[in-house]
Amino acid sequence: KAPLVVAHRGAGGYLPEATVEAYAMAIEQGADAIEPDVVSTKDGVLIARHDPNLVYSTDVASRPEFASRKRKMSVDGLVEEGWFAGDFTLAEIKTLGGIATDAERPQQFNGRYKIATIQEIVDMIKKS
Repeated sequence: KAPLVVAHRGAGGYLPEATVEAYAMAIEQGADAIEPDVVSTKDGVLIARHDPNLVYSTDVASRPEFASRKRKMSVDGLVEEGWFAGDFTLAEIKTLGGIATDAERPQQFNGRYKIATIQEIVDMIKKS
């Protein structure tokens, strides 16, 4: 019996993870299922993010308009410094671009694709 292929965060080895484009690519590559992680924005919209700290997977650190939002927060018992999804509205989140989370992954797509809402992922799946 063939193994079940689950694309956690989409095709993150090719495109910035947790974007509609990364999930769509995973489906095109033959994933049996996709599995987004979920966090909430300040205004209660569910978005696909592995970490609530946006510094790891978005270009927020390069955005001077959000510099004042940098803070420390306990995440899973560890204090992290960065910018946290719960401090941003969806409109603000949508101005950020996803970035590759590992230096070994392709960097040419950094900033090109936006963070996906869970509804956008569901809508994309329905169209597939």
